[in-house]
Amino acid sequence: MKKIEWLSAIILIVVGLTCLTVSGATMWGNESIKSYVTILMQICFWTGLPGVILGVVYLIILTKRKDK
Repeated sequence: MKKIEWLSAIILIVVGLTCLTVSGATMWGNESIKSYVTILMQICFWTGLPGVILGVVYLIILTKRKDK
């Protein structure tokens, strides 16, 4: 991918996370910075967790194939 494509992908991800966080922060009615950051961390955690799990499983499978 070209640099401009990476940049556009990163911008879209950031905009999506911002929209999710703002909607989550306003849903509970207290629009403070603390609640915004807390919800952002929760969204990033739950979004990144499946990627980490899949990455670990992939590495385990890859190392088992090399041992054969």
